[in-house]
Order: sequence, then C-alpha cells, then structure tokens
Amino acid sequence: MFEAKQVVDMLNPAPGAHILDLATHHGDTAIALAEAGCVVTAVDSSAKAIEKCNEILREKNISTITAQIMNAEQLSFNGTKFDGVTCRMAMHHFDNVPLTLRQIAGVLKENAPMVIGETLSPDDRSLGDFMMLIGRLRDSTFKTIFTLDDWRQLLLDNGLKMIDYSLSKDVRNATKWLAHSPLSDEQKQRIHDAFNDSSQEIKDYYRAVIEDGKITEFTDDKILIKAICV
Repeated sequence: MFEAKQVVDMLNPAPGAHILDLATHHGDTAIALAEAGCVVTAVDSSAKAIEKCNEILREKNISTITAQIMNAEQLSFNGTKFDGVTCRMAMHHFDNVPLTLRQIAGVLKENAPMVIGETLSPDDRSLGDFMMLIGRLRDSTFKTIFTLDDWRQLLLDNGLKMIDYSLSKDVRNATKWLAHSPLSDEQKQRIHDAFNDSSQEIKDYYRAVIEDGKITEFTDDKILIKAICV
C-alpha cells in the first residue's frame, strides 16, 4: 500500500496551505501534510478514531492539525474553502462516493487539487467483482471499487477533473493481513475458500500464492488520483 508521503508528494502543497484530510483515521496522512508545512483539518466519522488521532497529536506535540468528527458525505465548514483535499484508502468504505465527491468540490478553491488513494478495479469486471468479494469478506464496511474509466467519469460528473494518476501493485502478505483482522477462524476460512474456488484467470491476475489450501500472498491494484475542482 502506498505511504502517506506519496499522497503528499502528488498533492504537492505550498507551505502554509490549508488542507482537508478526509477519513483521517489516526492521522497518518494529516501528520505527513503537517510535516510538509501545511495547516490541516483532519476529519473522520468515527469518534474513536478522532480520539486516538488527537492523542497521537498531543504525544507528537503537533499544533498545526485540527482533528474533528465529521462525515465526508456531510462536510460543513461555514464557507471555508481549502487549498487541497486528501483521502487515502477510505472511499471504498463510503456509502455514496458521488455525494462525497460533490462535497469535496464544494469545499475546494477553484483549480485546487485533491488526491485520492484507492484500490483499483481491473477493467475486467469479473476480476474487480472478485476483489470486492474478498474486501467484503474481510471487512463488512467495504462497499465498492472502481475502474480507471469509472473514476474519470465520477469526477467529471461531480465537479472535478482528473489531471494525473499513478498505478501500482500492492503485494499483500495474506497471512499477516488476516492475522491482523478481527475475523473468526470460520470467517478467515471463507477467504481461503474464495481463493481456492476462484478461476485460474483470477488466481493468475492476482498472483495468488496458495499453500496447503491457504492463501498466503496476493497482489491487487492501487491508484493515486490527482484531480482539480472545475
């Protein structure tokens, strides 16, 4: 998975820029932005995540980040416009991505950039559907992933325009990935079964390594998208 610094590098904010970090979780991207000289508003719909984020900010003595509870689909900043927006590995959990994009467009200054980091669906929908299945088996809040063309159209339809993107492959150690999840053994077995029962095309595309009936490694697609408010 790409690091927070990669998001910041693609955003390329000017020192002192006021950046909004959506679904900040524990603030990794927000902290990377602050280290780049930005003033950051970090939001997350989870009170627990914001509590932990604020604890980390206190420990690190970071004063240029304000963390608060807010849903990305209901942004409310009383007319404040941001110099940039970031959202790293969270939109596949959102109920309504088009609405979120419209919310983002509404809080960005004209021609200001946004960077999204996400899992990418292959153009072959059957391959994308398989990765959505795996995502949902591991995390019930996993909603959907999009192709590159999907993202282009979603952005255009909601006040934003893609100006750059970067593709990468994420090699996952599935053993650790599952060990770090809250799943029961039965739930983990469903993921092993899904890989075992998948077609050879799926196994090949995701470079699945299966040992003794257990998925131990696979590769999925990631994308960093830079768009501007138009």
